[in-house]
Amino acid sequence: MITHVLDTSALLAHYLREPGAEDVNLILARGPEETGVSLITLVELRGRLTELVADAPEAERAFKLYTETLTTTVPFTRATADAAMELRASTRPRLPLVDALIAASAKQHGAVLVHRDPHMGGIPTALVNQRMLPPKSPTAS
Repeated sequence: MITHVLDTSALLAHYLREPGAEDVNLILARGPEETGVSLITLVELRGRLTELVADAPEAERAFKLYTETLTTTVPFTRATADAAMELRASTRPRLPLVDALIAASAKQHGAVLVHRDPHMGGIPTALVNQRMLPPKSPTAS
């Protein structure tokens, strides 16, 4: 049973060893039976890894590790779309569509949404249980 759905920001925090990485590590340790990622996250993660990792084979290795080994892909259904519409209607400020779909994936499984996106914090907790990771540390100049 999926107990946690990881947003792209949570996966990147883990990969880049940013604040919150240890929290994500503890969730991933539960195994892929309990740790999910939305199909939408796959698309986002692939793009972000391609942007962030200059070594293409390393980016591909990381993508496969997070999407095929450490997590279970949560399918996108009509019920997920309906849940995303409900979340967008209930969230202020405006919730971007991609984030609504990812949050809806967590909602459909009764799972905790793990992220570090402040705008997702506007989702009513009565609709989706959340765990917000700490923000990135400021970059040293």
